[in-house]
Amino acid sequence: MARSDQLRREIASLEAKVAGYQKEQTRAQKTADGAVAATRKKRDEAGSTKSDSTRRMARSTAERKAKEATTASNKVAELGRKIAEANKSVGTKRTSLRSAEESEQRAQDREVQRRRQKERSQQRTRDQQDQRRRQKEKSHAREVARLSRPPTQVRYVEVQPPTPEPLRILYLTANPHAVETTMQHPDGSVETNGVWLRVGQEVRQVKQSLRAANFRDQVTVEHLPAATGEDLIDGLNNHRPHVVHFSGHASSWGVLLEDDEGSLEGAGVDFGLLGRILGATDDPPRLVVLNACESLEGAEDLLHTVPTVIGMSESITDLAAVNFGAKFYAAIASAQSVASAVEQARVAMQMATPEDSDLPEIRTRDGVDAASLVLVTPPA
Repeated sequence: MARSDQLRREIASLEAKVAGYQKEQTRAQKTADGAVAATRKKRDEAGSTKSDSTRRMARSTAERKAKEATTASNKVAELGRKIAEANKSVGTKRTSLRSAEESEQRAQDREVQRRRQKERSQQRTRDQQDQRRRQKEKSHAREVARLSRPPTQVRYVEVQPPTPEPLRILYLTANPHAVETTMQHPDGSVETNGVWLRVGQEVRQVKQSLRAANFRDQVTVEHLPAATGEDLIDGLNNHRPHVVHFSGHASSWGVLLEDDEGSLEGAGVDFGLLGRILGATDDPPRLVVLNACESLEGAEDLLHTVPTVIGMSESITDLAAVNFGAKFYAAIASAQSVASAVEQARVAMQMATPEDSDLPEIRTRDGVDAASLVLVTPPA
């Protein structure tokens, strides 16, 4: 039994006892009043009669009634004391009842909050399971489509040893629309929030990390914000990058660039077409970095053109993407291998966003060792 229920029963019992005392007090007061009146009457009779026997009888009766009045008055006073004590106990227990109800309400609120958190956790688990299932279905559909379409002509770029020239990075960012997340609350209401990717913050952190690196003069970064497909082609022609980096939206199908009209829909580029674009130049890049959700799915298509691809195996948070880009290029500019640079970025992500630290993965063509692939050669 809850403490509040016990207190309510005790209060009800005390109130019933008070009611009984009050009824008994009323009867005793009536008896006292009647005895006082009878005493007065008999004393008047004793004073007015001439008969000695009548006088003695009246006085005897008056004394007896006076004693009855005294006894009844004492009982009235005793019952008043009991009523006061009972009412005092009722007040104390009512105070305890309010405290118990508040405590039980807080416990109930905590239990409701715990259930809601559990429901939200279960919903997130179901959403993740649905996302993995959809990802597998998309991967299967892409594989079926890839096997059914005729082979395309792509450039097969050999891995070149590093040269003393500065490492050129073409850094493309695209953020045509906000990412919407939908959550259904236990009361049935649905909440939708839109969040823009912080690609500008990522570029700023990368440049800041490069300025602090040992061989910062051996790395150049050409940033193309709100990049379109035309921007990518022009960037390959104008800058001849060794590394092409993309930050923005992606899926298991391809990447999302801006379109020429600047619409909120963007322009999707599947991984097969992206590979052809990267290979349509005399100097294709040596490394492609896709800092976007589910982008590892495109590695197989891109390896036909570039020797090494880095992508994310699942959806990645904004903070994790920023940490990855900054630490990866800081290590590259310190003449670390691609494998070590990815591992350093994972360690940094482990400290900031542990749940995302295993997302960056490397895929290489046969015969390419990411642990031996160093993109920056220190000056002699």
